[in-house]
Amino acid sequence: MTRQPAERGYTVWLALVFTFALCAALAAAAALYPQADGAVLLRDEGTTVDASHADQGYVMVRHTPVAKKLKMRITKGDQQLTYDLASDDSYETFLLGFGSGSYKIQVFLQVSGKRYSNDSSVNLDVELADETLPFLYPNQYVHYTADSSAVAKAAELCGGLESPADRLSAVRKYVVKAILYDYVRASTVTTGYLPVVDEVLAEGKGICFDYAALTACMLRTQGIPTKLVIGYADTIYHAWNEVWIDGEWQRIDTTAEANHMKVKKYTDERVY
Repeated sequence: MTRQPAERGYTVWLALVFTFALCAALAAAAALYPQADGAVLLRDEGTTVDASHADQGYVMVRHTPVAKKLKMRITKGDQQLTYDLASDDSYETFLLGFGSGSYKIQVFLQVSGKRYSNDSSVNLDVELADETLPFLYPNQYVHYTADSSAVAKAAELCGGLESPADRLSAVRKYVVKAILYDYVRASTVTTGYLPVVDEVLAEGKGICFDYAALTACMLRTQGIPTKLVIGYADTIYHAWNEVWIDGEWQRIDTTAEANHMKVKKYTDERVY
């Protein structure tokens, strides 16, 4: 029996839907997510560091439940980053973004107010499989899971796009167009604020930190190493991204593009 045109059209449409869904699924499957396998555990006092995948550019850290606040510091030579650490025995992911070498991981317990004492310390020698790997995983500053709406949106935007440059362009254009600057949040944000990428996506607004976190989430899950950088744009405290494209780190600033900011000089302070 010869198929009628309407039937052939439906078949083509069904094939296109299937192809799109397959592309989105493959893109999501390609995204990297941290795991605490327990193969390499470093312990001191109440701190456990799972370094099973240190060669991939991250460690997972947890502390036994305590009533006081905790902070964690990662140091390599004269480079260091300090984070808040959950005090409920849950693992959190932290990048090893300073490259291969010897790291020290310290946890500090709150004494009172802003005073903390060193609670534990472990040392770790790291040989990264690739220097860009830390910037392909979620972490505390660029947090997402396989179920995040932002991850699904990135897969939708990049479905069928083969080159990293094309995927970068698709994500960049979307964020610049879809996200409005949140002046209220900018004037009320407090110390310790961390972006929630799905909220930024759903609300369609955010501050520079939110723009950079959403951009990093979308690009990392599309296989493009992306840094979230905090520092100064001229004299303004700011956040932006650096993206690994064509064998080099290239700066992109979706906040500046969306809001027609003219920046003459960027000064890096911290990279996540």
